[in-house]
Amino acid sequence: MGRKPEFKATKSFTMGLRELAWLKEYSERKNEKASAIVNKLIRKAMLEDNTEEQKKVARGPTAFCTACMKRREFEQVKDNWLCFDCGEDKTEVIQYHLERSQP
Repeated sequence: MGRKPEFKATKSFTMGLRELAWLKEYSERKNEKASAIVNKLIRKAMLEDNTEEQKKVARGPTAFCTACMKRREFEQVKDNWLCFDCGEDKTEVIQYHLERSQP
């Protein structure tokens, strides 16, 4: 039993001398606190990491859905291609376009 291990952040952490010197100079030049600069750098890394994950998400093909009356993205569920919004089955149409697009 007991508590689950949690991530804890202390007010201090280890930095190299070069990094600390750069941070000091940069904060003086920009007239900002060092903590604000570190927060911005971490935020920028977080956003870049999120966009990489979003690129990895496989998107399905788009086709016209007769139930929605719009072009929609389709997702593959088992062996069927279903409309992402309404769930209409367009397996034959999608497979035809996929086979046709391959060289």
